[in-house]
Amino acid sequence: MLTETQIADVWEGQVSAEVRALYFGDLASDYARRKQWITGLSFFLSSGAAATLIAKLPLWVPIVLSIIVAVITAYAVAVNLDSKIRTMAKLHYAWNQIGNDYRRLWNHTFSEEAESELADIQRREMEFSELATTDAPNDPKRMLRWTDQVFKLYRLEIA
Repeated sequence: MLTETQIADVWEGQVSAEVRALYFGDLASDYARRKQWITGLSFFLSSGAAATLIAKLPLWVPIVLSIIVAVITAYAVAVNLDSKIRTMAKLHYAWNQIGNDYRRLWNHTFSEEAESELADIQRREMEFSELATTDAPNDPKRMLRWTDQVFKLYRLEIA
């Protein structure tokens, strides 16, 4: 059975987890879209179709396009976009799961196991917060956008 303070923590945890799940989902989507653009642009600029189009252009154009392909490919490798996409997707899934667990606990706050369930959820929160701290960008503007969305959903006001 949970105390009033713990029950408030469950509610706040649920809202916070929902914000984080949306935030990391948005980041995963952004990284995936970036990767698609880089891949598509690289394929096009290094293809025969691009060569045919630029064959009649000045000599420096193919050189510049080759440099662009090299730079965007190096960027994708340097920032390891594939790994970032996987990490953001993992964080999105984890925070969704944590939010669902808080929601389930919210409906069973007087259960005998409630306190141990809360401790387990909070332990997992710390684990995934550590991963987010080391592997995810801090984008306050994006986080605020998702906080606003969730607060509107629950008809809450930002203090």
